[in-house]
Amino acid sequence: MSRHSNWAILDGSALVLIAGMIVSSPAIGQVTPAPPQTDLPGAGPTVPAAQDATQADDIVVTGTSIRGVAPVGANLVSVGRQAIEQTGSVNVQQILKTVPSITGLGGAGVGQTAGNSYYAPTIHSLGSSASNSTLTLIDGHRLPLGGTNHALADPSMLPTIAIERVEVLAEGASSTYGSDAVAGVVNFITRKNYEGFQANAQIGFADAGYRTYTGGLLYGHRWDTGSVMAAYGFSQAGPLANDYAARSFLQPNHLDEGGTNFQSFNCSPATIQMGTAGSAPVFLSPTATSTVANSGANSPCDTTVFSDRLGRETRHTGYVKIQQEVGDRLTLIADFNYSKRKNLQAVGRGGITARVFQTDAANLAGDPTGAIIQANPFYLNPPGQTGATQTIRWNADQLLGPGATSQNSAQTWFATANAEYRLGENFHVTALGMIGQDETLALTKGTLCSACALLALNGTTNATGVANQSNPGRTDVVQQSLTAANALDVWNDVSGNRTSAAVIARLKDARSSQRGKNVIKQGRIGIDGSLFELPAGKVRIAVGGEVLSYTLNTSVDRPNGTGPSSLANQSFFFPTKRSVKSGFGELLIPLISADMNIPLVHQFDVSVSGRYDHYNDFGSTTNPKIAANWEIFEGLKVRGNWSRSFVAPSLRSLGDPNANGLYNESAVVQLTDTQQVPVAAYPDVAGIAGIPCANGFCQISGTTPGIRIQTGNPGLSPQRGTTWSVGFDFAPRDFLSGLRLSTTLFNNKLKGGITSPPLSAIINSASINNLLVFYPAGLSPSDPTVAAAIGNVPITTALPTRIYYIYDFRQRNTLNLSIQGLDITASYRFETGFGDITPGVSVTHFLKYDQNFSGGRTFSVLGTTGFNTTFPSIKTQGRAYLNWEFKSVTASVFVNHVSGYRNWSGSTVSPVLVASGAPTGAGGDPVRSNTTVDAHVSYNFSKTGLLGNSEVYVDVENLLDRDPPFYNGSSGYDSFGASPLGRVISLGLRAKF
Repeated sequence: MSRHSNWAILDGSALVLIAGMIVSSPAIGQVTPAPPQTDLPGAGPTVPAAQDATQADDIVVTGTSIRGVAPVGANLVSVGRQAIEQTGSVNVQQILKTVPSITGLGGAGVGQTAGNSYYAPTIHSLGSSASNSTLTLIDGHRLPLGGTNHALADPSMLPTIAIERVEVLAEGASSTYGSDAVAGVVNFITRKNYEGFQANAQIGFADAGYRTYTGGLLYGHRWDTGSVMAAYGFSQAGPLANDYAARSFLQPNHLDEGGTNFQSFNCSPATIQMGTAGSAPVFLSPTATSTVANSGANSPCDTTVFSDRLGRETRHTGYVKIQQEVGDRLTLIADFNYSKRKNLQAVGRGGITARVFQTDAANLAGDPTGAIIQANPFYLNPPGQTGATQTIRWNADQLLGPGATSQNSAQTWFATANAEYRLGENFHVTALGMIGQDETLALTKGTLCSACALLALNGTTNATGVANQSNPGRTDVVQQSLTAANALDVWNDVSGNRTSAAVIARLKDARSSQRGKNVIKQGRIGIDGSLFELPAGKVRIAVGGEVLSYTLNTSVDRPNGTGPSSLANQSFFFPTKRSVKSGFGELLIPLISADMNIPLVHQFDVSVSGRYDHYNDFGSTTNPKIAANWEIFEGLKVRGNWSRSFVAPSLRSLGDPNANGLYNESAVVQLTDTQQVPVAAYPDVAGIAGIPCANGFCQISGTTPGIRIQTGNPGLSPQRGTTWSVGFDFAPRDFLSGLRLSTTLFNNKLKGGITSPPLSAIINSASINNLLVFYPAGLSPSDPTVAAAIGNVPITTALPTRIYYIYDFRQRNTLNLSIQGLDITASYRFETGFGDITPGVSVTHFLKYDQNFSGGRTFSVLGTTGFNTTFPSIKTQGRAYLNWEFKSVTASVFVNHVSGYRNWSGSTVSPVLVASGAPTGAGGDPVRSNTTVDAHVSYNFSKTGLLGNSEVYVDVENLLDRDPPFYNGSSGYDSFGASPLGRVISLGLRAKF
């Protein structure tokens, strides 16, 4: 049978048939059963609301394939509708940042996460740079993957007004769901059987013109045998400009704060080094009469003045759900969701570093090639200098002005058809058919055409200015004779600049784009019910099968390095496919019940589940799970579980197997990172002339450029996870009935995490030190060593004239993590003569966060960020609250806390100390804790009759307008632990009819 035979069955009339008879299996959550289950602030009880009534036997909950029961041994956290409405959330990302077990509690909640074009929730920071170990679901089914960097699901495609609650299952769940659920599952549950009409409108504002706008419409109607619901959502947030007057911490020179100067020598007019650069001192302008040392501390120019810190995101979302009972046994449900998103961010134009010449020449000293050297007619030496060649560093922002943008937009949709057929009293047959698609466009335009700038500067598209020296992989070196009409003037400011209008137009002619089309098809059928009855109750079972198909087609259009984009672009196309066949099963066994009157055992249940998945590209995997509940007495339960889970390598990580792993992000780029490099690991770094070295470390920066080679790897294998957790829930029924306590000790191990290790990790981990190689004398771009390292990976930017290091950024199964921590929640709701008061707290506290690369020495990164650039390992995140409800008024205060930690990035002032090839835990820069206060006040008109059941509200985020703690990075703050927004005040109206 062919590799496409599965979907040959599902296509055509068979797919239509399945689409007409599908519902939720496993775990298409509709309404969560009553406690025990942990609710976050304001969530209220999780019993079904009157308007969303359903039968308990119809309930299917996240983490189990068996309806009507909560997952055994699990700590299932729910963010209810009331909690959602108390956050003033613009999107799903802001809803989830209130959950401490999900990474990013202190962050902005808008914009995208580092390295990703989509926000994807991550439980317990467990992940790797090339994938996410948290599975995102909507009503229990998968979503179309999107983005152009990594393939991720975008939960914000759902209108927030259509969400009933969000369930967070912080434990391995591949035994139920398959891939991606190593850390757990985040399941967005839509409203069901809603009756009425609702309209929401909200506006938010902060300093320096930052604005948010949110609107939503919801309509629902029920009849005896069915219901319909339709929802629309609109949101817009940003942009947030780099306005230093309003947010001084954003400026890139942090010397006054005891940090680093992250400014650049790329200036306008250009900075100049006489001759061939290297460690030569720098003239800060063409009119400067003296020089400064070629050190990053002396860099004078800010290249972010025309950039946004956060771009503007605009979304339109729509959702429709229809449910109909057919006779007494069959229920049909169909839904459709559509989302259109656009992120637009102003970016800098960019710059170049290159040699330039005063006179035409052949056989110039150091270039014994017979090459023609073109003179720039605008060439200008600093006063007193007579040299015939310079190395200039120039930024185009001032000459070209603002106007460069980076856009990431997407149109995403999915459609599902569900059916449930009741077989007598004991069994239900369920089926699901889903198809979804994401089309993402990443477009950058208006940035500097580097090839055009080089050609106009030195007569060739090569930064060396030598016409017959080409970059590796290039045979088409463009050259031209320079005149005042076609040359670039980098020596004068805008008022006196002599560059022609025609050249300026070509400099702006740069455009690159990536388009990705992801298609997912999911078909599933299952049966669940009661097998037989034991003395403690019914033994229940669920079994089923599933097929999945993924298609990802990516196209890339970008400059080819020989001229303006309108004339000289290159295009690539990367088609990939995957098919998966799966079988799953679950058994729930009640061993002891209350009726058996066994001391200290009110109830004891055991659950066993497992799943087999076969992938056409890397093979098979089997993942079991066992869990148990021990209820000591009514209201006190001890629970535990153990499981194995996995994350399949993404299609982008694998790349094109016929092209050695090339994919849309495969590229060779120039790097000018600031890093503290240990001499013990890299003795050659000390041989680079002119760089600062002290206490066993040398600092590289923009004055010592290198190249990064990034691409995929067809030999990747699945990432494996082993998790276990134990905990207790205390929710007394008779005395202190408003009290709820829950504590969970979680343990997660991830082996073979797919990542491209960041520089900060490579330089401090002996097992992967070999991925970075220094060349103290520097290499020319045409050196055979450079060509051998690059291979078939395309060069996407002009390479530096001298290359001091080569950084192998290929993806690999190299990251191993072992973490342990506590999830703790507590709340107590009590009545007073002036309303109901509920204090509460929710905390995630890590006890251990160990890692190693490729089986090397294990070390702790607990209480740090920056070492792993796409996920933090901050020790503690917590959110406390006090909620008061009195008649028509609800008021809440929330205190968010992120504990202090250490900056372990490569740009620290105090380098991370290493011994025996691994960080010792010492070194790095301290970052203070971050505590902010949020507030919510609402007034409901239902008791006055003036506006029906409508309410007005005010939400304030960061009430005290606290600046983020200083973090020694280019932006001055750490996006994992703090937000740059400051105080955000939102005003809203929620009208219900």
